[in-house]
Amino acid sequence: MRNEVLAYFRGRASNGKAKLVKRRAYGYRRFQNYRLRLLNACA
Repeated sequence: MRNEVLAYFRGRASNGKAKLVKRRAYGYRRFQNYRLRLLNACA
C-alpha cells in the first residue's frame, strides 16, 4: 500500500485517469491503441 501512495505523489497518476481513458477509448479494436492513449494521458 505504501508504494502505491508514494507512486501517486511522484507521478500524480491514479486509477481514475486510467478509467477515464478506458471510457473514452471504447471501441478501439487493438489493445496497442488503448495502451498508447493511456501512456499519452499519463505523460
